[in-house]
Amino acid sequence: MGLSDQLENETLYTKTELEIILYIKNNPQSIIHMTIGELAQATYSSNATIIRTCRKLGYHGFRDFKIDFMKHIESLKYVKQDIDFSFPFQNDEPTWQIINNIANVYKESIDLINSELHIDELEQIVDLLDKAQRVFIYAIGDSKITAMSFTNKLIKIGKFFYIATENREEISFSMAATPQDVALFITYSKQDVYRDSLRTLLYNHVPIITITSNADDILFQYSRYHILIPHKENNEKIATFYSQISFQYVLSILYSLLYKRHQKRK
Repeated sequence: MGLSDQLENETLYTKTELEIILYIKNNPQSIIHMTIGELAQATYSSNATIIRTCRKLGYHGFRDFKIDFMKHIESLKYVKQDIDFSFPFQNDEPTWQIINNIANVYKESIDLINSELHIDELEQIVDLLDKAQRVFIYAIGDSKITAMSFTNKLIKIGKFFYIATENREEISFSMAATPQDVALFITYSKQDVYRDSLRTLLYNHVPIITITSNADDILFQYSRYHILIPHKENNEKIATFYSQISFQYVLSILYSLLYKRHQKRK
């Protein structure tokens, strides 16, 4: 889960921890200059409570959190906060305004993704994909179209990834997969349709990679590696602008890194 989403997910925290989270959200510039003791004093808590809160956020301690929080604050300078990713334009807006709005969706989507990407995990994912005997991609709807574009690029460097969901044969592909293969799931929201496939893949000890915006999904929990994009689209939306832009961008990065490896081996 991205840092922004974690700070907004109030169900994760106790009352005292929520007060710490609220202080962090209300005083972002002060936090980056504070010691753990100063934050504990300002929130009427303790060092231990600060550390426990940071660990719930996914960090080893306050120092690790503060480093990532500083990057998060820096990234927000380049992100427009007033963009509605689900309804980026209104019916009564002139053409020029709609053009600008869509351009902003593209630019801000990329900035959002960049603020959440982890280089080390990206490189580990590329290493796994590069060494895999076969890669089976699980994607439906608009995500499948994006995945097909990704596989078409890979053909140019002699890599053949298979769309397991192309003819609704994901169960058959899952049963045939081995530990030398990789399963790559691309899904913006929770997809119960993959439960049987996931069960079979886990039984066959197949490494799983998931690109999603839903950290609560079972796919995310059982993935060896995952890329979490910030959740910005509602269920009701004009189109899947943001989600598919995000997937296209992430997959383009993966392709570029795979291409780089291919060139080095030539």
